[in-house]
Amino acid sequence: MGKVTLVNYCVTLDGLSDQLLNVVVSHERPDLEKQHKFLVEEMTANTELLVNLEDSLLKELSSSKGNILDNDELIQTLEETKVKATEIQMKILECEETKSMINAARNEYKPVAKRGSILYFASSGLSQINAMYEISLDSFSTQFINSLSKAIHDDDMKNRLENLIASCTKSIYDFTCTGIFESHKLTFVFQLSCMILEEAGELDSKALNVFLKGSTSVEQVDEQKPESLDWMSENGWKDLLQMIKTDDTFAKVKQELLTSTDEFLSWYNLECPENTPLPGKSATGFTPMQNLWFIRFVRPDRCYNAVKLFVAATMGNYFVQPPVIDFDRIYQQSSPLVPLVIILSPGADPQSDIQKLGEKIGFKAPEKLHFISLGQGQGPLALRMLEHGYKHGHWVLLQNCHLLESWLRQLDNVLADMTQPHKDFRLWLTTEPTDKFPLGILQRSMKVVTEPPDGMKLNMRSTLSKLDQDMID
Repeated sequence: MGKVTLVNYCVTLDGLSDQLLNVVVSHERPDLEKQHKFLVEEMTANTELLVNLEDSLLKELSSSKGNILDNDELIQTLEETKVKATEIQMKILECEETKSMINAARNEYKPVAKRGSILYFASSGLSQINAMYEISLDSFSTQFINSLSKAIHDDDMKNRLENLIASCTKSIYDFTCTGIFESHKLTFVFQLSCMILEEAGELDSKALNVFLKGSTSVEQVDEQKPESLDWMSENGWKDLLQMIKTDDTFAKVKQELLTSTDEFLSWYNLECPENTPLPGKSATGFTPMQNLWFIRFVRPDRCYNAVKLFVAATMGNYFVQPPVIDFDRIYQQSSPLVPLVIILSPGADPQSDIQKLGEKIGFKAPEKLHFISLGQGQGPLALRMLEHGYKHGHWVLLQNCHLLESWLRQLDNVLADMTQPHKDFRLWLTTEPTDKFPLGILQRSMKVVTEPPDGMKLNMRSTLSKLDQDMID
């Protein structure tokens, strides 16, 4: 009977952290990384040489005839092998000591590598929400390395590490939020906050589980809700009882709720209760996650705003104000080998923004900016346009790719073969969300979601972001 071994090559959180540590050290201390690489190679060579000496000695002994003590040549070989083996062992011990010193210096950068690993898994997990959010490790690594270069320099190691962590967190947050819909941005940053707290050992997992799921029991509650709490929902009462089963310390909340009902009712009637301290003495020692749980079972309608406050308290206000779509910034982050996939939403028109950007930096249509709306029979024309732009450094805009899904597989193969494009070449693709978009293009691309601003605040931010200093003057 044959045996089959399945090997899972999926990267893990700790495994990616180790890989990114090499990236961070190479960026910050290239001399240290070079020394570490040389040391590993030397230790490998010495170990291999020692094994070869042992194999050679065993071969000599096995092929020897007669009395070994009378074989002068064999005895001399044994002596030489012993001397060489001793020298190699000494070298290996010296390398081990040096390696320990180098690793101690490298480990100072582990917090940065760990944060990078968390950022990747938080970003890559979004593909479970929408297939268009797919991202490759290569694409992430490029953004991660660029973020290290943007970090503020500081001679103090502690400050430098803080700057590196802040820079990569903000850069990956901006990069990710540029490519997802507004309705998913808070989900992403909340997941990121929880992962950061979990890595620091500060996440209240029990409260998080109840906050996300509530009471999943289909059975009737053991204790009926008192009439004095008629303002509280049945689900809220059920969630409270579930939390008490999870952690009996929350029984105090229930006791205070029954004895100080008026205080809780006053808090319940507030327009924005999440901005006001929670009622009851037991709530004063709550963790931020327990505060979320409390708001869920009393005022579930305020959970969205409460999560924003949670993220702001955990990571800072920067992470509750997603970046405004800025095509200048998007162009600066792009490269000839990275297609720019613009995910459309109703009411959005990215073509005019791309044309304005092209005119601004010298890619005016139709001389250096070529665009076509895809449809039946447009595939060959689009390929000719793509080949021309690839060779001469022009911009190519292929619109409504979702209307020609069968042709996109051919486009994926063509892009895979384009390994040396002109440095000015850029490929822009617009499409509605579709699960049939080729995975290869999504993973290597930079994604941009265009949505009309929702609300006065976002409208003002969008308008102000388009004003430069000359226009203001």
